[in-house]
Amino acid sequence: MITTNKLATTALAVLAVLLILPMTGCFYAKQALSKSPGGNMYSDDSYTYISTPYEPLTVTLYDNRDNEPIWTVDVPIGSKVSLRFRKNKIKEGTARRPDIMEWVIYDQKKRTARYENSMAVPSPESRMMRVSLRKGPEFPEEAPEEQMFPNPDHQWLPVEPKQYRTDSNNNPSTSYSGN
Repeated sequence: MITTNKLATTALAVLAVLLILPMTGCFYAKQALSKSPGGNMYSDDSYTYISTPYEPLTVTLYDNRDNEPIWTVDVPIGSKVSLRFRKNKIKEGTARRPDIMEWVIYDQKKRTARYENSMAVPSPESRMMRVSLRKGPEFPEEAPEEQMFPNPDHQWLPVEPKQYRTDSNNNPSTSYSGN
């Protein structure tokens, strides 16, 4: 039979472990749950690249067997591209390209996004990713503000003056009587 003292001690020990575990530094939740240039803090073969005005990036994936570029993207300024490689997906890939690469381009202020695109790629020993800088600086194209001009054919109506309370002599009232 477990005594209340033993139960309280066990509960306190479990609570202490649960409070100390996040402070150990082994697992940084924000980094693991978001796609950032530093990676996910574990080996999952995913990469994220952010393009800024002073570092406009182009990401290219090459097949090392014939040095042929398979895929390339000019990452738009203010955006990031996230890539993930899934190994040995023979059903979706081919014998020459057994792995699948998934990617998405999205706003750099967002933490994460679903992978929207995929394609078959060579195995890790047969592929190489090159990240290069484009000539810069580049600035994002901003849409000009839409200007609203009044319609010259519009019939403008005069504004009626405000009406104030007046007393019996048509003078503005200085006190409110509640009537």
